[in-house]
Amino acid sequence: MPWWMYTIIIIVVTGIIYYFLYRSMKKRQNEFDAMYRAHKEVREIFVLHKKIVKQPIRPNLKFPKVKTYQVTARVTFAQKSKGASFTATQNVTFMIDKKEFEKIQPNRKYKVELSGNYIGKVLQGKKVG
Repeated sequence: MPWWMYTIIIIVVTGIIYYFLYRSMKKRQNEFDAMYRAHKEVREIFVLHKKIVKQPIRPNLKFPKVKTYQVTARVTFAQKSKGASFTATQNVTFMIDKKEFEKIQPNRKYKVELSGNYIGKVLQGKKVG
């Protein structure tokens, strides 16, 4: 067989592999989006500080360097049961993506869309103090 047939076969096989990888990653993203939409709630948080955490390098494992964007904030949770109300303020560390991480500044209040410990969207902010 000529060399160009081998090249075409390799390109076709690579394309098929990429297509199936794309479909599986798209399915995962759709599942995450559905979970996020089902559990999201809008809350007001007071940002204490933010940090970028680099994952430790492990010998013998060659993974790409990953950065995790984290925001530590004070959140007030309220619960009402049989006429009695209970409120508690807690410091919580949230995960956030890079685009939203750059919008947030410490010592400010923000309205955000939360889903568990993930901040999906920053809606507004106002400086305190």
